[in-house]
Amino acid sequence: MSYFVLVMNVKRTKTILFAGVVILSAWFSACGGPHVGSKPKEGDLDDLLKPLAEGSEVPLAARALNVEQVATELPPQVDEYRIGPNDILNITVLEHEEFSSARDFNRGIVGTIVKKDGNIYLPIIGPILVTGYTVEEIHGVLEKQIGAFVKEPHLTVDILQYESQKYFVLGEVKEPGVFPVDGDTTLLEGIGLAKGVLPRGNLERAYVVRNKTLLPINLADILLRGDMSRNIYLQSGDLIYIPSSEDQKVYVFGEVKKPGLVEIERGRLSLAQALASVGGILHVEARQRNIKLIRGSWQEPTVYTLSYDSILDNGDRILLQPGDRIVVSPTTLTTMSRYMEQILPFLLGADHATRTYDRMAN
Repeated sequence: MSYFVLVMNVKRTKTILFAGVVILSAWFSACGGPHVGSKPKEGDLDDLLKPLAEGSEVPLAARALNVEQVATELPPQVDEYRIGPNDILNITVLEHEEFSSARDFNRGIVGTIVKKDGNIYLPIIGPILVTGYTVEEIHGVLEKQIGAFVKEPHLTVDILQYESQKYFVLGEVKEPGVFPVDGDTTLLEGIGLAKGVLPRGNLERAYVVRNKTLLPINLADILLRGDMSRNIYLQSGDLIYIPSSEDQKVYVFGEVKKPGLVEIERGRLSLAQALASVGGILHVEARQRNIKLIRGSWQEPTVYTLSYDSILDNGDRILLQPGDRIVVSPTTLTTMSRYMEQILPFLLGADHATRTYDRMAN
């Protein structure tokens, strides 16, 4: 099969979704699904310290000033949907159809649309501002407004159609596109609505962007290992991007002449070659700084700290892997969140699909 399909209904229970993930994980193992790198055991760095130098038994860790597996924290998540223009509400006021959403004999509930100005318009009452409110908050507003005409009104409010907010699923999925946010769609469900990841999709290097921030999430943990701890609810403007395992690039940024992407040609690229491809390190002062080689997922990357002298001596023998990030900073890289801020523009500029998203999001 050329792809897998996550068959799910957005409203199904988390138990069913989790069972589906377990089944899919077994299917991938048997059939060879999306490209996934190995994940090191927690607290065990042995796998991370294997030699990276061709023709040498000395591992990169031996040349590094420091090796650290960094655990990143996910920002607090808020699960709520706030109404926006073009959303359609279903308002029902018991025994008072004049205040209720329109009904049609053939089409059923037509609903009450939120206009571009952020208002809904009810007969007798007129405009009521609802943009930015939750359903519960709108219920309170309507209860007060209608209460001026009806004693103790019994009303219900729900969202008939979600139209104001969208998220994006791009890259190696069967049906990339733009999907409506409903306040109750998880990351796993969002990928399912794009009909799943193609076999050449690289889940370890996939990423999620929210509000111009790269979130520390490993999609392989969610889709293949059943770790739901970061299966976040999607929000307006979220981008889920699945790169191809055939994409052989590394990222070099910071104090170099031409920060950007470097292709791994013919299956080989050394650290020295990568730095030369971007014009080398900018300033003499920058050469006194430590250089970071960051490898692995966005959630728990391994960070190798190298000196400039060690790169001069061994840089031609340190082989890079697709997705590696090399950071030459004017100051020490104090936080992983700061590093993720710096690399995001390079990620969004690496592929036509993400460049399209960047234009739409801005």
